[in-house]
Amino acid sequence: MRHRVACQLLAAALLTALGVSIHAEEPRPALGAASGPWIRVNQIGYLPDDPKIAVLSSDQPLTGDFTVAELKAPIGADQGAWGPFAHNYRLDFTAVQTPGWHRIRFDKVESPAFSIGGDAYAKTPAALLDFMRLQRCGENPVTGTKCHQQDAIDTVTGEKVDLVGGWHDAADRLKHMITTSYCVAALKLIKGDGAQAEARHGAPLIKKLHPKPGVIYVQIGDDRDHRPPQTLWDDDKSDYGWGAGGPRSAWPATGKPEGPKYKNQSTGMASLAGRCSAAMTLSGDLDAARSMYKLAQDHPGCAMSVPVLAPHYYGESTFYDDLEWAAVELYRASRDPRYLAEAVAYADKAGDNVWMGRDAHGHYEFFPYVNLAHWRLYELVEAPVQKRLAEYYRLGLERIRERALRNPYRIGTPMVWCSTNDVIAFATQARLYERMTGDAQFRSLAAEARDWIFGRNPWGVSFVIGTPADGAAATRPHHMFFKLAHRLPVGGLVDGPVTKAINDGLKFSAFEADPLAHFQSDAAVYHNEFADFSTNEPIIDGTVSLLLLLDLWKGS
Repeated sequence: MRHRVACQLLAAALLTALGVSIHAEEPRPALGAASGPWIRVNQIGYLPDDPKIAVLSSDQPLTGDFTVAELKAPIGADQGAWGPFAHNYRLDFTAVQTPGWHRIRFDKVESPAFSIGGDAYAKTPAALLDFMRLQRCGENPVTGTKCHQQDAIDTVTGEKVDLVGGWHDAADRLKHMITTSYCVAALKLIKGDGAQAEARHGAPLIKKLHPKPGVIYVQIGDDRDHRPPQTLWDDDKSDYGWGAGGPRSAWPATGKPEGPKYKNQSTGMASLAGRCSAAMTLSGDLDAARSMYKLAQDHPGCAMSVPVLAPHYYGESTFYDDLEWAAVELYRASRDPRYLAEAVAYADKAGDNVWMGRDAHGHYEFFPYVNLAHWRLYELVEAPVQKRLAEYYRLGLERIRERALRNPYRIGTPMVWCSTNDVIAFATQARLYERMTGDAQFRSLAAEARDWIFGRNPWGVSFVIGTPADGAAATRPHHMFFKLAHRLPVGGLVDGPVTKAINDGLKFSAFEADPLAHFQSDAAVYHNEFADFSTNEPIIDGTVSLLLLLDLWKGS
């Protein structure tokens, strides 16, 4: 215990010396309120031409006008009960385009401050990238420390393999190549030096995953990482069978169920190898990309993460989208017509996103939740194929819209683990559909999905840690730097709300004095607490997805 405390104090001192802010554990400002009504807005703000709809929620029926800037308008019809609230009203202030900071007021209640202007999101991408830099494995530019320099040993052959680098997946220390491969590829599609620098950091590890034909690694480390002692990354004492703090396990995808005790349901390698191929093409390494693409074609099916101590894993079930992504990027880079023909064939097999419109889905079952390959392929093909690609996007969007119109917050995605991923995927697909077709019918719903992320939700909390800095945002995340170094990992997107049934099933101890207690319901639960890893743990793939969405929004 004394050694652990000393390590924590040393880590905090190091971070302070490096100029990294050290934050107290108390939320700022205090979340929740004893009595309503409550006005929920996007606390970051709105671009001038954005659809702008706040939600006024109450335990009692309301009438009257709301005001914002020069606008005064009726609160409108009661939208009925949903979630924790008996009465909800949609406040449309789209007409307000006056630049600057604003608040919405109704009677004696006012919203948090928010910005309107072309620069409303100017600072947000930097915060998201700050989080990604903090998550770096190998050599960390935020802490100035190195970690996991012995990654890793092949669990099948016992051979040493160089898998140093990449990012820690979430709050723990292991590395999932399912998410890392997506992050590199998606970052390469985002404009700006910061995103490109981060992609360059991750790309070398993607290449190293495929050291020879027939081999690709799906995971580095495993849930043995979760056993005590809890430490920061540079002081990892996990024992994978080669001594405490020694090398970690490198799990190869084998195309069949894997795991020493609990088995995943892996069926192939194409989901991982295809996505890695796309990442390598976008990173300029066509030799590696072609080899990975061949591996994907030779081994259709999905590579899933590997459980060891517990039966939980990333259970991806789709792979034609990844083959399509690999093929279209190879065509863009090489102009070899074979790749274009294969991309179209895979696109038709991938079809639309079948999770859209469902009440629930498995953990990472349909990852990545938006098929970016349809967008990347669209401008390269003739009108009949374009029509099919747009239809694949539209069908999913319509199913989400049908669900969203049933509630005043216009949220139509499932409340499952990593629900923020689904929300962002819907908004991203809507923006891409509009870019492809010029059809703006989903624009308002896309804006409302984005706004859900930044505080226009029943809890009034931005799900991006510490963002905005002076707003009501996640401030007690399930993250080791927060717990051990008292350093807030600003910019990380947390998992977001889940259904009460999911949360209850995890058998948490009761969260005493929960400041958000009034806003919990059977429909969805969110706790701004370290202990709730189901709703308040930051994720690298969601953070990158949000960065891509904001880039697409800015560029529209």
